[in-house]
Amino acid sequence: MSFRGRLRVFFTIIVIVPMVAVAAVLYRLTADSETGKADAGIAAGLRTAFAVYDIASKGAEPGLRALAADRSIVDGLAAGGPRARAALRRAASRPGVVRVAFRAEGSRQILTAGRDNGIAAAGAPLVDGRGRRLGTLAFSITPARFYAVQLRKLTGLQVGLSRGRLLADTGGGARRVPGGGGDFVFRGEDYRGRMDRFREVLGPPVTIAVYDPADELTGSVGNSRLLIGAIILAFLVLALASSVFVVRALQDQIGRFLDAARRLAKGDFKHPVPTHGGDEFALLGREFNSMSEQLEAKIEELDRNRRELEETIRRVGAAFASGLDPQGIVELTLDTAIDACDADGGRAIPLAHGRIEAFQRGSDAAATKAALAAAEGVALRGDGHGQPAPGQAAEARSGGAHALAVPIRAPHGGREHVGLVSMARGREFGREERELFEYLAGQAAVSIENADLHETVQRQAVTDDLTGLSNVRELHSALDREIERSRRFTSSLGLVILDIDNFKRVNDIFGHQQGDQVLVEVGRVLRALSRDIDEPARYGGEELVVITPETDAGGAFQLAERMRETIEALQIPRLDGQGEIQVTASFGVASLPETAWDKSSLIAAADVALYRAKRSGKNRVESADSLAAPR
Repeated sequence: MSFRGRLRVFFTIIVIVPMVAVAAVLYRLTADSETGKADAGIAAGLRTAFAVYDIASKGAEPGLRALAADRSIVDGLAAGGPRARAALRRAASRPGVVRVAFRAEGSRQILTAGRDNGIAAAGAPLVDGRGRRLGTLAFSITPARFYAVQLRKLTGLQVGLSRGRLLADTGGGARRVPGGGGDFVFRGEDYRGRMDRFREVLGPPVTIAVYDPADELTGSVGNSRLLIGAIILAFLVLALASSVFVVRALQDQIGRFLDAARRLAKGDFKHPVPTHGGDEFALLGREFNSMSEQLEAKIEELDRNRRELEETIRRVGAAFASGLDPQGIVELTLDTAIDACDADGGRAIPLAHGRIEAFQRGSDAAATKAALAAAEGVALRGDGHGQPAPGQAAEARSGGAHALAVPIRAPHGGREHVGLVSMARGREFGREERELFEYLAGQAAVSIENADLHETVQRQAVTDDLTGLSNVRELHSALDREIERSRRFTSSLGLVILDIDNFKRVNDIFGHQQGDQVLVEVGRVLRALSRDIDEPARYGGEELVVITPETDAGGAFQLAERMRETIEALQIPRLDGQGEIQVTASFGVASLPETAWDKSSLIAAADVALYRAKRSGKNRVESADSLAAPR
């Protein structure tokens, strides 16, 4: 095939075929992009729906508070029966009220009054004048039709609402939207939409559907594809015309460069390549001519770069020592050593402490693996003449491959090995390569020691030195996290506060060291009886705390009672050897949301219960009283 024919084939391969593939991909991406835009708009509309729903619900809260303050309504609901229904009807007759609902405490029946199309209700516990909880009251001022029309104006999307039946629909297709969202057909029209649910305070949830006609999406995709096709076609025509001109210009110049290339292939750098004009080929000819002059300089530069690389690797090794990721440092050590020494492969093996994990790099050939195993054996057990000195590389040969292995010492100068790194290749390692490998492994050991010290400092920052429990700073951080989690997942959260009875008398009679021993033993009881998710902590002095996630007031009370019994049964040896000491503790228990509504009220409620236990004779558990919801 001629050079001209090959260029045509080359043009077809690198221009026409890729452009056809690009066109196909762009057509697909255009459809996906436009569909994504449409879905994003619908998703944004759904988010707006939730925001408007929340605003409507908050707008009902003033009316709800006014209703809860109306003693005639409250007394009627407390009486139950016909009086409760009459009270609800009076409440529903107020101006602007759409729907009122009430469920008595301990009952599953929901009483309602007003229109059944009321949504976005605000709800709160209803209490009488004595603080006794009567039940839950829900109050709505938003009709479903009004909400749908407002959301339609805000988002430009069709909106449908249903709760067992269709409450409102601005477009007529709400019942046809698939449950998971997507395309659907209604009355011969294509639509695309999504559905979700609003939780109501009382009663079944409200289902919302937002959707939009699909013809806009189809038109946008078609226009984009038409534009892409026109651009690609113009590019192909221009590329074809350019290729004809380039082929003719290349044939003459290629012949001259072919002769020059043959001379260069034979090592003849003294005869310059003929250059004419100022085009790219002339520039290429000049580059050929300067290449022979630069080769010697390049060789010297490569040698200098090699020395600089070694120095850079040593600086990287120094950086290893400041790292806090042992696994990452060991992997970087091995990768750097393999690249710097041109090794075929290597691996790291954990030996103790669980500080690193096993991994392998490069060749997995049998000869490489055998050489690695042999070098690792010499590094750990010696070669019959003793083990290598600490930090020194052991070398072995097997199956034509040579390997180096260096153990990584345990942190803080221990004699135990944390792990072992090794590498292998088909030829012997030089002295400089051995020293470099040993240096990198030593720096990795320093990095592991620094990481270990860092973890120790972090652990000490959140731990009480005496009891080993969390300190008060970690207590407050954990309590903030668990309260946020309790609110997010609507779960209970218990708090147990205990105080060692007559602890001052222990210190006065037996000394503060004996008092410290009592605190240690009580802390051990708290750890033993706590779950993995619980957080025992020292609150201060002889006061200790246990945070119990996913636990209501009853569960926290039972845990506190087990702890109280276990502490009462303790036989703590006296430090002077003159017998044993028995101690007791008083406990206060509180929980969210039964007895408190935030962090401050939770701690205060548990403290009040603790003081009540102290006043009632000590060595007992008291629960906090139920608190009314904040207004």
